[in-house]
Amino acid sequence: MINGTDGQDEVISKISNKKPWKKIAISSVVVIGLAWVSLPTLSQWVGGVPSVELQSISQATVIKGTLIRDVAVNGKLVAANAPTLYSSESGQVTLLAKPGDIVEQDTIVATILSPELQSSIKQANAKLEQLRIEVSRGELSGSETQLDLERSLDTAKVRLNASNRELTRAELSFKKQVISQLDLVTTNDAKLESELLYKHAEKRVELAKKRLEFENKTREFSVRSQQLIVDELLRRAELLNVRAPVSGVVGNWLVQKKERVTNAQAIMTIVDLSQYEAELSVPEFYADDLGLGLDVQIKISGKSLIGKVISVSPEVNANQVMVRVSVESTDDIKLRQNQRLNARIEFEKKDNVLMLKRGSFLASHGGRAAYVITNELAQRQPITVGSQSVDFVEITSGLKAGDKIIISSTKTFDEFPAVSLN
Repeated sequence: MINGTDGQDEVISKISNKKPWKKIAISSVVVIGLAWVSLPTLSQWVGGVPSVELQSISQATVIKGTLIRDVAVNGKLVAANAPTLYSSESGQVTLLAKPGDIVEQDTIVATILSPELQSSIKQANAKLEQLRIEVSRGELSGSETQLDLERSLDTAKVRLNASNRELTRAELSFKKQVISQLDLVTTNDAKLESELLYKHAEKRVELAKKRLEFENKTREFSVRSQQLIVDELLRRAELLNVRAPVSGVVGNWLVQKKERVTNAQAIMTIVDLSQYEAELSVPEFYADDLGLGLDVQIKISGKSLIGKVISVSPEVNANQVMVRVSVESTDDIKLRQNQRLNARIEFEKKDNVLMLKRGSFLASHGGRAAYVITNELAQRQPITVGSQSVDFVEITSGLKAGDKIIISSTKTFDEFPAVSLN
């Protein structure tokens, strides 16, 4: 038989509390404190305010400062002067300088063997010699012709003198009645004929001199014309020695050694390392803002350079606009052809403006609203934005300096006018 627990029980007499109001007071204080602490939570729960972890958002403060509206782009470094050398004639090319060789201006870097041009030079020289011989032959023939005419002139002069003497003798004879008047007239006619022959001989000699001078000039002109042809061929032959137009470094070979090239075919490039330019690809969206003379901040190998826009491409290729920027040379940075770089093109500079660090919040409301943080609550507030840079955006209305704003994405709580920050 199992014994019960009656022996373990003890009767306790009830002690009456003579001051129940103390318990009531303490309980009331505890209830009021709990209600006060939980009041914001209860009010948010009742009003539908969501709660967001503070670590999950990014915030920034509205400040006043200088806003530079710019765009960050990528590009490469190219030589401002990198001419390509071309063959001047068809022939076999011999490359004398290798890629990477340093060459001075006017140094022969390649030669071209052109048998056709050499043959043309020999033919032109032969024709030139032939024309010179023709000139000498013409001068000799002209001198001979002129001598014959001068002999005819001398003969006419002798006949004229003889006619004058015959006329004098005839006149004396006629006065002495030795000859008839008919003989005197005949002698006078012979004298007149001799005068006409002499005058004609003089004119023929003068015309012959002019003709011979004209023919000599014509032959000399043919010689000079052929000499110009020879000089042009010699000039082309000199161009067979391809020279470096600038001092620099040999870039790439565009043909192989001993390859047969055509006229005006690219042979190699020479890179002038004394001056560089940057070639940047700018999105089409900024095409209307581009202009000559804009300042460009360039960063190469961790160091900064300053440049200016010197040309803008008139066409758009793959949604990009090519921009050429001058680069100030510096001895601190070793620049290389086609070296990659980062750059910022400055479109506009505004001083003493309200600005806020850029963030994903701009896409949430299209830049028309932002959540302003006050204590542990972020309330949505309408704003307007102005110019934008790579890092900052201008605030034109709705905010003031010192306001703290949620700049990360607010897509998860866009529909609420306020959120609680835990």
